Amino acid sequence: MIKTIKELIDANKGYFSKANKIFFNDIDYRLLTSKTKQKYLVTQTFKFSNMFGEPKEIFFIVKPISNRGEIGVSIHEDFKSLSQVKNYLKEV
Repeated sequence: MIKTIKELIDANKGYFSKANKIFFNDIDYRLLTSKTKQKYLVTQTFKFSNMFGEPKEIFFIVKPISNRGEIGVSIHEDFKSLSQVKNYLKEV
C-alpha cells in the first residue's frame, strides 16, 4: 500500500520524470486521502492552458491510486483550487 508521495514517485518513475513534468506543465504533486481512505494523486498544473495565446491558468487534476501505486484515470472535473479538491475528497 502506498502511503507517501515518495513511495508513489518511486513506483512510477516514468510518470514523474522531469521530461513529463516539463511537457505537461506540471507544478506540484500531492497524495491526498478521501473520507473512505482512498488515495488520490493531485497534480497542480497549467494543463496546456497557455496554448493559442491564452494566459496560463492553474488547474488541479485528481487521479485515484491503487494499493500497488498504479495511477488511475483522472476524475472528469478540473478543480480551480486545492480547497475545491479537499472539499470533493471529503465527499467521496
